[in-house]
Amino acid sequence: MTAYTTANDPNQALNVFKGLDIDAQLALLWFVYEQMGERITPAAPGSASPEIATGLYNQVKEVDQQEQLEIMRAIARCDASNQIGREYGSLSANTKLAFWYYLAQGMDSGEIIPMPENYELDNQGQDLLAALETMGFEEQITFLRDAALGMGAEPASGSNI
Repeated sequence: MTAYTTANDPNQALNVFKGLDIDAQLALLWFVYEQMGERITPAAPGSASPEIATGLYNQVKEVDQQEQLEIMRAIARCDASNQIGREYGSLSANTKLAFWYYLAQGMDSGEIIPMPENYELDNQGQDLLAALETMGFEEQITFLRDAALGMGAEPASGSNI
């Protein structure tokens, strides 16, 4: 394990997550979905805007797979030059969480670029994933929501998104 205690501490886990490179962050979100997907729903019903998350998902789904990956990277690195990243930035925390959930489902179904078959998290990412698995459900959701909340760019001022 890395040099942090993980017992039910989503804040420390989030700090480690933010220290990972962008592709490792995206991979970790995928692995969390794969390992905990049955228990992790997009967000509590009524607290997310699934229509908005679905609309943003559909924008990503419509482009080629390499562009899908670039959009996810732009969102993760808070790139203000990416329109979808700015749209994402204007969403509530639970709607952002729902969006990532839909992306993971799309990766499963083949609508979104899949995870490379041989991809492996580095040691820090593997340690973080193992730590997340030891947390309770509420702590896992807190971590995921906070990770999703920290992504995306601020919307542009004026009428531009």
